[in-house]
Order: sequence, then C-alpha cells, then structure tokens
Amino acid sequence: MIKLIGSILILASCTGIGFSKSKEMQFHLTELEELKRIFYLLKSELQYTRATFAEVFEKIEPKTREPFRSWLYDLCARLNEKSGSMFWEIWNDSIEEHLKECRLKEDELNELKIVGKNLEYIESLDLFIEQMEYRIKNTRENYRTKRKLCQSLGIMGGIFLVILLL
Repeated sequence: MIKLIGSILILASCTGIGFSKSKEMQFHLTELEELKRIFYLLKSELQYTRATFAEVFEKIEPKTREPFRSWLYDLCARLNEKSGSMFWEIWNDSIEEHLKECRLKEDELNELKIVGKNLEYIESLDLFIEQMEYRIKNTRENYRTKRKLCQSLGIMGGIFLVILLL
C-alpha cells in the first residue's frame, strides 16, 4: 500500500514538473506579446500626440498588465520627479527594479535597455517592434514543439522513476 501511494506521488510530481515547465514557457510568450503591445501603444502615443514621456507612460499604464503596469507607473513617477537624471538612466533603473522578476530572458531585458537610449526616435521603436515580432514568432514555434515534449518527459520520467524504484 505504501509503495502504491509513493508511486502515485512520484508520478504526480514528475507530471506536475513537466506541465509547470510547459506553463512557464506559455507565460514567457504572453509577456513578450504584452511587451510588443506596449511598444505599439507607445509608438502611436509618441507619434500622434507629441506628449512627454511621463504623459505617455501615464496614459499607457492602465491599459497594461502586471509586471509591466508597475514598471510604467514607476517610470511615470520618476520622470515627474525631475531628479536631473538622464532618461535612459531612469529607464534602466526601472527595468532593473521591476522587470527582473518577470519571465523575460536576460538578452530580452538587455534589448529593452538599449531601446531606452533611442526611444525618442520612432525608427528605433519600429526596429524594436520588428525584433519583438521575430522573437515572438520563434518563441511560439519553440513553444509548440517543446510544450508536448516537456509534458511527455514529465510523465515518462515519473513512470521511469516508479519502475526503477519498484
């Protein structure tokens, strides 16, 4: 009886690990898509309203989801403080504070920091949006193939461990 319960627990935990890894990849894809949407909003606001960055971030912030909402809110607050810091310094500090806990990879965060240096140029926004679309396309293709792989490996790994331990 104890072996049966142990086997079920091992199988369930390994299956859970596989499915959680699959879900984590899905959340990463969702965050990339949200970031692309934010930059579309940012581009249109900068292009058509000619507002300041603080006004633009304040207008975009309610339309976004966490963790990007708190990031944009912080950017707006720091820009309104007028502390004398350069925009890109505020941009980088805010990214370091608010987007480290999200599922974006290190190279994606570095690209986001680089965009902050040239944000006033609409062309740099267009380039970043194109890069995001390419990254999303690749991530979506990887997700389709790796999702089932992670789930199957979780189940098969659990079965293997149960057989090995019995």
